[in-house]
This record gives sequence, structure tokens and C-alpha cells, in this order.
Amino acid sequence: MATDFSMTVEVGYYTDNWGPYGFNFPIASAATANDGLIPYGTTIASVDVSAYQGNINRKSTLSDETEVTGLIDTDHAPSVSGGDTVAIRFANPAVTFKGQKATVIFELTLSTGAQKAFYAQYVRIR
Repeated sequence: MATDFSMTVEVGYYTDNWGPYGFNFPIASAATANDGLIPYGTTIASVDVSAYQGNINRKSTLSDETEVTGLIDTDHAPSVSGGDTVAIRFANPAVTFKGQKATVIFELTLSTGAQKAFYAQYVRIR
């Protein structure tokens, strides 16, 4: 699987503060249910969000990829609400990335201390 979920967000050049966008990571409805992205009885404790140029997937070696710094708006840190939703804002990173697409990676730390990463494609930089 190339990504965990698909999306299309467009960020226009010379503009910023796109969002907030909410990304829901459903919690399983029961210990034996396979209907969520997060195990039953856990919540998202914290999140780190990064973006990389192009179509990145789990098989990619991130150190070999180009990080799109500035795409995640640093003036508005990613936040967690309701234990299962992450809110982020995007900003246009620079003319260097104009016309490119980026994959957004959500690195979740759960209330149990477990960590899970989710890959979302894509943000189109105009």
C-alpha cells in the first residue's frame, strides 16, 4: 500500500495559514474489532507531522528523501482533540517547491506509549 489514506490539499504560493485541517484516526470500537486505526482503549497523546517531496511510502528511506520544511505551519503547532483527531495548518514552503506534491507523515504517540506512523498523499504546492 502506498499510503494509509488519500487526500488532496492545495497550498497556493505567496499565501499561508491554510487550515486548520482535521485528520481523524478512528479508535477501534472494541478490543476484538478491526474497525479503527488506533487500538481500542487508547487515544493520541501527541503527534509530530512532517512532509516530504513526492510520493513517499513506508518502503522509502526518509533520510534519502527531500523534506519540505515550512509546509507544516510552525506558528500553529499540530494539536490533538478528542483523542482521535489531529489538526494542522499548512503554509506555502517556498518557490523551491512550487508545482510539487508532498506526502504528509503523521507520527502518533498513543496514550500507551506506542508509536504509529500514517502516510497521507498529497499536498499540491501551487
